[in-house]
Parts: sequence; structure tokens; C-alpha cells
Amino acid sequence: MASPQFSVRIPPELDERLNAYAKQAGTTKTKVMIDALAHYLGCADDVPLIRRVLELEERVAALETQGRQVIS
Repeated sequence: MASPQFSVRIPPELDERLNAYAKQAGTTKTKVMIDALAHYLGCADDVPLIRRVLELEERVAALETQGRQVIS
């Protein structure tokens, strides 16, 4: 089953901060918004564990890549 989709309008300043956060975290705006909504609604524990583990693995890989670039 496909995930429901919705769209919202946000102020440009918030969009800039969202973009910067997603880039720094090595993730997507969608994932940031899902996590933020889950935390805001008090259901962060309902986010599937496997998804959270995969996201952490992606972030660790991105950080390792950044670390290698700094060393080079």
C-alpha cells in the first residue's frame, strides 16, 4: 500500500532551514518532516524500527564519506 501524500505551504525561511537541516543530516526533507510530525504527535516510537536503522546507516555512511574527504 502506498503512503498517503499531502502538501503544505511553508514560509521561505522555514523551507531554507529545512533544506539546510536535511543536507547537514544527509537525509531528505520528507524524512525530516515525517520524523518531526511523529515527534510532535507523540508517536515517534511508531516509526518502523527497520526504517530508523536504515536511516542511521545512511547517515553513518555519509559521515564516513565526509570524514574521508576531510582527511584527503
